[in-house]
Amino acid sequence: MRYRFTRTPSAAIRRAHHRASHEAAMRMRIAELEASVAMQRGDVAPQLSALMSMSITLLVSHELEPILSLATQSAMNLLPGTGAALAFIADDTGEQLTLIAANGFKARNNLRFSRQQGFPGHAFLTPRPMLVVGPQLEMLLEDLTEEQHHVLSGLISPYPPSSAIFMPLRTEARRIGAMVVLGSNNAHLLLPRDLPFAQSLGSLVAVALAEVLERERATVLQHALLASKTLHAEAEARLNTAEAQLLQSAKLAAVGELAASIAHEINNPLYAARNSLYLVDQDIPPDSPQRTFLDIAQSELARIAKIVSRMRDFYRPARDELEPVDLNMLIDETMELVQTHLRRGQIIIQSSLSDDVPEIIGHADQIRQVFLNLMINACDAMPDGGTLRVETNLIPSSSDLPPYARIEISDTGQGIPDEHLARIFEPFYTTKAQGTGLGLAISAHIIAQHGGQISVASAVNEGTAFTMLLPVLPPSDAER
Repeated sequence: MRYRFTRTPSAAIRRAHHRASHEAAMRMRIAELEASVAMQRGDVAPQLSALMSMSITLLVSHELEPILSLATQSAMNLLPGTGAALAFIADDTGEQLTLIAANGFKARNNLRFSRQQGFPGHAFLTPRPMLVVGPQLEMLLEDLTEEQHHVLSGLISPYPPSSAIFMPLRTEARRIGAMVVLGSNNAHLLLPRDLPFAQSLGSLVAVALAEVLERERATVLQHALLASKTLHAEAEARLNTAEAQLLQSAKLAAVGELAASIAHEINNPLYAARNSLYLVDQDIPPDSPQRTFLDIAQSELARIAKIVSRMRDFYRPARDELEPVDLNMLIDETMELVQTHLRRGQIIIQSSLSDDVPEIIGHADQIRQVFLNLMINACDAMPDGGTLRVETNLIPSSSDLPPYARIEISDTGQGIPDEHLARIFEPFYTTKAQGTGLGLAISAHIIAQHGGQISVASAVNEGTAFTMLLPVLPPSDAER
């Protein structure tokens, strides 16, 4: 079947289009009002959870097709009213787009589009996500070939679609491709409120794709270096380090944008809800049986606010300048901060801080945050008392490794079961009733940003030990 749209519509057709556009606008407005009410109820939480989970998975993927399959599936789960999601990748010239994934699966054909053709080309060239509905979308379907219509009609139901969100996949350096999310039917149109989530999704997918392309480019470059045998291993290491830093910065920038966008969407209804509960609290007598439920609601809203704040901290890039940091001094200061926990829990502290540990270059406040988090966790793991041990020592340089400062914080507490041990550094994973699951994730993130490593060893009913390795200053630099 060949799909054609009249280029010079009659008055009757124009009136029909006008009526359809008006009806679509009314449906969109009603849906926006319903969405506003839903957001006040906190219904945005599932979208936040899905987006955060998907972002973590995307940023550790290393192949184009799985990334795009996951992205299209996530779009269908994330945006209500979605009937189909398509992903396209541009060739090296940027002149042709190929359909790679559709509705969570790898596309079985190599359907191609010109960058100037139809809605794929329009999505590729648009500078930012945009919503297209009704006759405007029909016009973009007009110049597709019969084969393209045939393939797309098998992927999109109903066809032709009545609403769509175009998401360009691009970084500052290049255009990579495009995603197109299409509404399921006239009763479930995509809406302007979906654009912030679409923009966050597009940014994450673009960064993940950029990393894959950079990895492929780095592999080609590495083969060329090995074949030519004209460059030194030191130059290759510097190149790999620079590329890794660039990709990490791009990741954090994209996820930082996501965190800011989601936090903004949540904070407004959260602020209104907390204020409303405060006003209700003034009118309820202290001995009212309703106060128990009010206290629970206030406590849970405070926990949501804390999660949003810590999510911002997790992805916010450090803006302070790097400076020499005395690790032993930071540990002494942190132990003073936890004295209350130690006395309350009848916990003995033992420290063995080596004078051989030189300074590191980093952010003192961030490192202190890591030490404080690990020490408080250790205290919480010993509700009946125990011993908190803190040790530092210097690991000298070897033939292939620089010198490292080793810091170990251990306890004689309850220990961590094996089924939890492998996931304790994952964001939002916690075994505490009142925990947010971000403390250890933030700690691991900070240590990694300082060029270090963190590991954990634990045995149930015996205790847990966290070990950190941080690169130290060369002696000549530390003496300056």
